[in-house]
Amino acid sequence: MNSLAITSNRRRVRRNTALLILGVLLVVVFSVIAWIAIGGKGANNSQTVKDLLMSNTEVNPLETTSELCQEVPCLEGWTTDVGSFLRFKSFGEAEYWALVLGNGVIQYEHVVLDIRGLNLTLEERRAAIDLLFSGRDWF
Repeated sequence: MNSLAITSNRRRVRRNTALLILGVLLVVVFSVIAWIAIGGKGANNSQTVKDLLMSNTEVNPLETTSELCQEVPCLEGWTTDVGSFLRFKSFGEAEYWALVLGNGVIQYEHVVLDIRGLNLTLEERRAAIDLLFSGRDWF
C-alpha cells in the first residue's frame, strides 16, 4: 500500500471519528435543552401549596402568606392543624430555610413543612407528611 492511500485512510478515519463525536455532543446538548424546557428538577414547582392542601380540608388550611412570609422569603404560606407549609422560589432556597429553621422542619422539593412547637399525634404527623410528599410514591 502506498503512502498516499494510507494518508487517505487516516483522514477518512479522523473525519468519521470527528463526525461521531459531533453527533454525540449534539444529542447531549439537545437532551439537556429538552430537560430544561420541561422544567428539569424543578418541574414540581408549578404545584402550589394551595393545590396540595385543597385535597385534604380536614387539616383546616388557612392562607397566611402575609404573616408567614414576612421573616422568611417564601412565595406562599399556609397554616394548618398539622403545621405550616411554605413554598419557595427554588429547591435550594427551600433547602436553605429548612436548615435555618432547624428541628421540626421537613423539606420536599420547593416546600417546607414547619411543625415546630406542635404536639402532633402519630396520625397527625402522617397526615402532614402525606400532604407534603403527595407527589411521591412511597411503596
